[in-house]
Amino acid sequence: MASLTPMIRRRSTTLLVAALALGGLAACGGGGASAKKCPPKVETKTVTGGAITVCASDIKFDVDTIKAQPGPLKVTLVNGGAIYHTLKIPDANVELKTNSGKTDSATVTLSKGTHSFECAVPGHAAAGMKGKIVVG
Repeated sequence: MASLTPMIRRRSTTLLVAALALGGLAACGGGGASAKKCPPKVETKTVTGGAITVCASDIKFDVDTIKAQPGPLKVTLVNGGAIYHTLKIPDANVELKTNSGKTDSATVTLSKGTHSFECAVPGHAAAGMKGKIVVG
């Protein structure tokens, strides 16, 4: 019976290592309950009440086109991803910056026309993190 003890010990050690590995993966899995999740991506959002919320995740915004009326526009960036993102509106000289699970806001006034926005983190806009604001 002494020969079974190393086998049992080895099996117990293997199970313990597997359980710790799975627990470690769960701990690293995307921010847990504290991270704000983004809604599904839509082609267009229309501003209501002079405010719009854009959610960033890895690596996309939840909207491609924002439709707004002339006048002040409060823009809020919610980071529902695991990494740092920005929302830069070059025509307004505004750049919102957020870490995972955080938000940032600013009020801008854009003239009639089409204005671009993008994530200014290197490589993110090239990967598709960009859109437009149509003011009409």
